[in-house]
Amino acid sequence: MKADLDLVRVADESFIASFRKLAQHVAEGETHDAGPVFSFITGLPLSGFNGCVVTREASSAELAASLAWAAARDVPFRVWIAERLAAGLAEVPTSYGLEPAASLYPGMVLHPIPDVPRSSVGVSVVPIFATSLDEFIGVLKESGLRAELAHRLISPSFAADADVQLFVGRLDGKPVGTSIAIRSRDASGVYNVGTLPGARRRGVGSAVTWGAVGAGRAWGCETVVLQSSVMGLSMYADMGFRTVARYVTFAEPSVS
Repeated sequence: MKADLDLVRVADESFIASFRKLAQHVAEGETHDAGPVFSFITGLPLSGFNGCVVTREASSAELAASLAWAAARDVPFRVWIAERLAAGLAEVPTSYGLEPAASLYPGMVLHPIPDVPRSSVGVSVVPIFATSLDEFIGVLKESGLRAELAHRLISPSFAADADVQLFVGRLDGKPVGTSIAIRSRDASGVYNVGTLPGARRRGVGSAVTWGAVGAGRAWGCETVVLQSSVMGLSMYADMGFRTVARYVTFAEPSVS
């Protein structure tokens, strides 16, 4: 069993690796490492897909330089700072008009990885590949994401990456949910878990999450990482995930 401090490191690294991988496959993507501060830009006009992440000791000057780099790209962005570091750095993102979210953003781990249980009756999970992206993109569009943004975000090269596996969850044969597994150095991360409103509370969310967990197990990882919304926290806890890290999220007031 890994010690908690080691699991925190793994959670932090997986969080950053997901953004790095995403930026790698978007045409406008850029990444920037300034000492302990990681910054990334996808170019999408969505604040959650551009920003800076601080998980190690950093100075205000280092963070300020990274925020200046991100702000110069002229897209909405966010800042995520490990809870233990936030008090000493909060004045930097607030100087850009960003405000801390009301709740902390939990980094959760599943370690060791258990056997994947069966899905609920009527629910199935299928892997999606670069040659069959329409079903995945279709769920994103039905959830409200513009088609142009969905195609920019989930490109064929992203789907074909050896460290990425996409999944679609179907309810009675209809595609209604998504998840993505992204492999980092020591773990696999679970991302983009979502279920269309009309299909919720039927076991789709947990099934697509287990699908991504299974990808991590197949890759030989010992730990699976995810960052949870408030809505998903109890579901992930029931699955065996536990919180080992928390991040303060700074965003524009309208986003928070």
